[in-house]
This record gives sequence, structure tokens and C-alpha cells, in this order.
Amino acid sequence: MSARSASRRARRTWPQRLLITVNVMAIVVALAGATSIAYAKRTVANVSRTRDLGRSQLTPADELPPGEPQNFLIVGVDDDEGLPDDDPVRNARDRVTQGSVRSDTIMVVRVDPKNLDINVLSFPRDLLVKIPGKGTSRINAALTYGDGNPGLLIKTIDKNFGIPINHYVQVNFAGFKNLVDTIGGVPIWFPTPVRDKHSGLLVENPGCTTLDRNGALSYARSRYFEYQDAKGKWRSDGSSDYGRMRRQQDFLRRVMHRAISKGARNPVVLSKLVDTGVEHIQLDPYTTAADLVTLGRAFQKFDPDRLGHNSLTVREVFRGGADVLELDEVASEPVLAQFRGTGTQGEQVILPSTVTVRVVNGTGVQDQASDLTDRFEEIGFGVASPDSTDPVWVTEVRYPPGADAQAHLVARYLDATPQLIPDPDVDKITVVTGPE
Repeated sequence: MSARSASRRARRTWPQRLLITVNVMAIVVALAGATSIAYAKRTVANVSRTRDLGRSQLTPADELPPGEPQNFLIVGVDDDEGLPDDDPVRNARDRVTQGSVRSDTIMVVRVDPKNLDINVLSFPRDLLVKIPGKGTSRINAALTYGDGNPGLLIKTIDKNFGIPINHYVQVNFAGFKNLVDTIGGVPIWFPTPVRDKHSGLLVENPGCTTLDRNGALSYARSRYFEYQDAKGKWRSDGSSDYGRMRRQQDFLRRVMHRAISKGARNPVVLSKLVDTGVEHIQLDPYTTAADLVTLGRAFQKFDPDRLGHNSLTVREVFRGGADVLELDEVASEPVLAQFRGTGTQGEQVILPSTVTVRVVNGTGVQDQASDLTDRFEEIGFGVASPDSTDPVWVTEVRYPPGADAQAHLVARYLDATPQLIPDPDVDKITVVTGPE
């Protein structure tokens, strides 16, 4: 999306601010207010930018056709910068972890101006992924391996899930807490007392409780959520990261409603919310005020209840002496396809079972084509008889006209990074194995 696509007199609406004032749970505050693009530029100018993030590591919005969906990578970092010395978060950390930066929350927010949809995909932080150049590890380690630079995390998401990232936003604990202060806390109904000894959450009485800055953060970060049963016994809800992600996404919607109820459609109130957010976030170097203004205009009347929540299907496994999560690729494919933007035909999501693959041995390695054919069949693809051909120097995925989405889907299941080649001489997706 080019900066030229925004009118000089564009009115800045709440989703524009929402996409700037991002909190640890996701894009924050959804509100209607009217100001000029000049104000938008001043606001964005005050946002800290990530350093050493190359343009090639993102798919910048100005490279997309106008109105196309855009993906925001939202990262809430386990970073105590900006918190007072006596803050509970600082007190709970040892000297080694104080001052460190780790990704505590990772989600992709897909904004579709044409269909007026906003969808959120959360990644459990214990999910095993291949981190380029670092081997297999939890996804939340990618930011640490990159020394706090998001480029490696962006590359990891692209490599493992095929999701292109157009914008990057990062926020720390102080930004989250200050936002909650600004909207006067967030009311949540609890049918029973609840607690989490690890995050510090404690709600002693059932009913509607307005969580303050500390309570809201402990609720959003809770992974060991417990409730009190009718006999007064504390019981774990057993949901761990799953429940945590559900609570975070529900909390996002509540924050949006709360901000609106506090008058954030009033430009003065909205300005205060924006000023609160920009102090504690980082934005990629390439997202402009015009990008956000243009998106915001399309969502002027967006209802927070329409916010779409999505999660991956995973399996609990024991690896390297620890409990971690593995992606169920087949079951997760419909969700991943939605966020890639390449996996649908009309309203029909492309599933492996609808695609037939032929594997051709291009290396001469014995049984390579038949072994890979078996792997594709186990995943759920239709398969054709394997074949062989003259040696090639890079793995190829050849596809007939109109089958580019199917080719991208097949490529996601290869360890190598293949070359995608349109080929009118093939009648099905054809993988030619290379030496890598």
C-alpha cells in the first residue's frame, strides 16, 4: 500500500490508532476519532523503530495492491524496561533475567480491508519450530537468538508457516500496564475465585472484577490458571498455553470495548490513549502513517465482537527433557492458509487431501522419490507413482496453470526451499528433488 493512496485530509479512525497503540495482547484500542493525517505523521514519528531490520525481511505494504490483506506480527516482550523498581514483575525476576528481552506473546493479526475482517492467530511459546541457522527450538527463542532483533523471528515464521509479515510491532510490560491505567482497568466476570501463583493473579471473590494494571497483566500472562470449586478446593483448569491464548484474545476484545465505553471515540480521549501507547512500542522502519490511515479508513465502524480468533492444532510431546508442543500440520492447514493468503479458492480452503503430488528423483539418491512420496501420503496428500529424471541443482515444485496455491501448499512440507516453476507440461504438482 503506497503512501500516496491516503488522502491528505484523511480522517484518522480508531483502527488506525489500534494498529499503532499495540499492547502485549495484540493490537490495542479500537476507536473512532477524527484528526488529520498530519497528526498521524507526528504520532508515528514518536514511535521507536526497530533497528537492523532489513526491508527484504518483510513484505512491505507498499508492495501490495491497494486493499489487499496485511499481516501484523505482534510481539509482547518479557521486558521490564520502563517499570518502577518496586513493580511486582521486577520483584519476581532474578538478577540474570532483569533487563533481558524474551518474546512472551507472539501473534499475527491479519487485516482485510476489502472484507472488513480482522483475524488474530496466536502462537504458543512452547511450539517447536526450525529456527534458521539455530536448529529446532521453541518459537519464543527466535527473538533471543536474534539478540532482540525481530528479523530471525520473522524468518522463522515464514520458514515454518509460510506466513508473510508486512508490519512488525513490539510492546513491553510498561506499555501494557499504562494502557490499562488509561482506560480505568478492565472488567471481567469470574464465576469462581481464581488464581495463578506463578503470574501473581488472585481474584478472591466471584462476580465482576475490574482488573487493575497488575491484575490485568497477571491475568493475561497466566499459564497455571486455577479456580476454586464448590468445596473450596483449588483446581487447575489444565489449559496451560491454550487457555492463556484464549484469555489473551478475549482480553483484547474487552480492552477494545472498554476503551470505547470510556469515550475513546472522542478525539481528546483518543489522543491520550495513543500517547500512552506510543511510549512503549517499537514499529518496523517501513510502516508509514499513510499505511495506517488507509487501513483505518476501511474499518471506521468495525465492531470488536467481529474480531476473529484462531489457534493452531498442536500435540504435547516430550523432547530434550522438557514438555513442548509440535504442530499438527494437516489439522492446522485451514488456519495457516487463511493467514498466508495463498490457500483459498473462493470460499474453499485448499487441503492436502485435494492435491495430488508426484515426486521425481532429481539427485539419483536411491529411494529418495519413493520415501518422499510416502511422506506426502502420510500427511494426507494424494500421490502419483514416483519417477526419476536428470540431475537438478535445486529442488523444484512444478505446477500446471492455475495451481499456484496448491504449489505453495506442497512447498510448505519440504525441508528444502524449493524453486516454484509454472509448467504447462505437467498435469499435477510435481516435486523434483535437489541435492539440498
